Amino acid sequence: MGDFPPPWGWRRVVWSLLYTVQFKPVLDDDLVEWRARGLVLEPFSGFGREELYEALQEALSSEEPLLDLMPDPPVPRSEHDVRDFLRRVLERMESLRPWPELPFLVMRGDTWPDLGDCREIARLHLDEHQVGDRLHAIFHRSDDGGLWLPLRLNSGDEVALVERRRRDRRDVAVLARPSPGRAPEDVLAAFLHVTGFVPEEIDDLTDGLNAASRGGAGSGWLAYLLRLENSIATLAGEEPVRVSRSTYEAFLRTRLYCQATESPGVVAVGPPGAGLVPAFTLPEALAAFAAAGKDETEPRFFSATGKDLLDLIPEGYGVLVDPGTAYATAFAAGGPG
Repeated sequence: MGDFPPPWGWRRVVWSLLYTVQFKPVLDDDLVEWRARGLVLEPFSGFGREELYEALQEALSSEEPLLDLMPDPPVPRSEHDVRDFLRRVLERMESLRPWPELPFLVMRGDTWPDLGDCREIARLHLDEHQVGDRLHAIFHRSDDGGLWLPLRLNSGDEVALVERRRRDRRDVAVLARPSPGRAPEDVLAAFLHVTGFVPEEIDDLTDGLNAASRGGAGSGWLAYLLRLENSIATLAGEEPVRVSRSTYEAFLRTRLYCQATESPGVVAVGPPGAGLVPAFTLPEALAAFAAAGKDETEPRFFSATGKDLLDLIPEGYGVLVDPGTAYATAFAAGGPG
């Protein structure tokens, strides 16, 4: 296999996919499931999921030998093996629709204009390695030799994370691509919601961030992590899902929405001392949950971080995040088991 992937297009998608399975002895259904779920939840950098889907379609309709994209693989394959594997991955991707909303996509660097046109809206008090680890992404080398990571948020905003080296420290600048009608503070609010960073981790360079705002963003970082861990557990045949330390820490930082009672307190389910407080990553999900319970009045709710919520509820209670979803997960004060 060559040292570098092919140019952007369907050949790069096929090369990347085959690269991830090059040491697998058999292209079986478990491998198909793993790769299809991966393309849906963690698409290759620079590609949207529909682009990946269409790239596989184009590859399968091509008369070009796909085996030529991976010369001298560690495990010998036939052209039939490769095409059959890609076909099954494509079919499994289709069966997984509707695909869940992702918090952001990593963009191709060549789709960006000069960064000089962008406004710096925040500084993260972390270096590029820490930011990359948190976002499950890798910073890339820019033409000027620096490191950067361009993202398209599910709010539609585009931001670039750029390393900044100072004499005594390294941090990451958040640059917003100009967008008519979008206030910088709204872009920053959307960025924080979909990445899981919190106001305490940044220098706010806008006119004033509303920490309770999502900036028009959709599904956030915690919901994404829970979907991802649920998918991994499903592939491994694990039940119940074991929450990782990093996901638990994301839960502690995330602002959640809970239904309030008339008297001071929260709605809880289960026996006293061993119950759960339903909490939602989006207020719209809370409203739908209350409506499903045939509560005809508009629900009263409040928001708090996961950490503050655990401090508020009685001892012995836990927090159930996004009940009613396939990735609903309970969190206790003691941390992951």
